[in-house]
Amino acid sequence: MKQQQQDQAVETHGFLGEEFLTWIWWRWETDGGEFTLPGGRVVGVALDDFLSFSATSDDETEQTLRRGLPTRTAEARTALRQGNRLRKARLLFAEGARQWSATMDAPSLTLTGVKLPEDAEECETDMDRNADRSANWLALHEIVQGLYAMFLKERLAPGFKKGGAEQMAKWMAG
Repeated sequence: MKQQQQDQAVETHGFLGEEFLTWIWWRWETDGGEFTLPGGRVVGVALDDFLSFSATSDDETEQTLRRGLPTRTAEARTALRQGNRLRKARLLFAEGARQWSATMDAPSLTLTGVKLPEDAEECETDMDRNADRSANWLALHEIVQGLYAMFLKERLAPGFKKGGAEQMAKWMAG
């Protein structure tokens, strides 16, 4: 029953995750990818070496770009201009000296292939390492939640169509 509810939520609201990934890409390229989260936490976010675009219809081919900087390719820009949605992307997150990487499935907001920051030097026992890794998982979760909350606040604002949406459209066309 719970899986069925999750599948239904992805089917009806998954487009928001796709818009979220595109918003991160847009903010990275136009504002440098630095975000101040609630509580004053400053994090950097960038897209890495993997992008996957879903087709506008079930009859079309899904496009995947790998290696190098796929965000800088003509194929990526063309995919956006043709209305394809960014379905998956490899993201890099940084806060202070800590860095994470993960692939996000946009419709479900699921993270896979997560790489946590290196263990802290103070970790001498397995218990210390487990606590440090747990803290890093929690920090990543909080970062993604904070970014998504920022996105939704902008996306659901009354003036979004005349402001952010038009700016994103110009960026996609460029």
